[in-house]
Amino acid sequence: MFYNTYSEFYLGLLTGRCKQLVVGVYRPFSCKNLLLRRKSKIFYTMKKLALLFVLLTGVVLGVDAQFKPEGGEKNLEVSFSPLGGSNISIPGAGIKFRSFKSSTSAFRLGVFLGMESSSEITQDEDSDTDTAELTDNSSSFSINIQPGIEKHVAGTDRLSPYMGAYVNIGYTSMTEKSETQWGAEASNVGTQTDKSGSMNLGLNAVAGFDWYFTNDVYLGTEFGFGLAYSADLTNTTDFEGFDPNPDSGESKVGNSSSFQLGPNVVGQLRLGWLF
Repeated sequence: MFYNTYSEFYLGLLTGRCKQLVVGVYRPFSCKNLLLRRKSKIFYTMKKLALLFVLLTGVVLGVDAQFKPEGGEKNLEVSFSPLGGSNISIPGAGIKFRSFKSSTSAFRLGVFLGMESSSEITQDEDSDTDTAELTDNSSSFSINIQPGIEKHVAGTDRLSPYMGAYVNIGYTSMTEKSETQWGAEASNVGTQTDKSGSMNLGLNAVAGFDWYFTNDVYLGTEFGFGLAYSADLTNTTDFEGFDPNPDSGESKVGNSSSFQLGPNVVGQLRLGWLF
């Protein structure tokens, strides 16, 4: 669009007619499209300026922000596997808790508590053949405790490297119950109960880091070197409902123990937050 004077342009806006140069000839057309285009450009420019203002504000505020703990904060942590089938999970040591006494020292405690049970029908009830329904049941219980300490060293405003150590204490018990029909009648059902378990002890020296990508939230990783000892506990077998009942007893047949010494690494990223 070409206008000889500003007054000509504003006169066109008031009358609703503007001029467009087409092949050397000025032709009148509606000013509505012109105004819409101008408004669209102004709105788009304002959006870009607003976004730039938000980003600059975040940078300025982030310069003086305190990302790492200064002392007195508490921390909860789970594992994070961005490329795995399950994004958020609880590692073998369960949920880890940390309490920062200062900006350089922290007490840590990993706790895992788990239970599992299953049941399977091994025989259907049938009144014609006088057979009873039989089931096999199994259950397990596990507890693992890992108390330890950490010493954080100088890093950056967002990076907090640390070294530390923790003790591992674990216990697992398993129970299996199996029903058997020992007589011709459906009421002649006996139960055999087998119990077993294991103990785990260990000592680990670790090193790792926390990277605070925003206030109070971090990603990290950890590796270590330590020793671990595990041993099976005595197996017991009990009978109930038989006539006569077989003798109950204890056995260590098949039990084993192991001792390990060497490096270890957590194969997942750690995701934690302060509160």
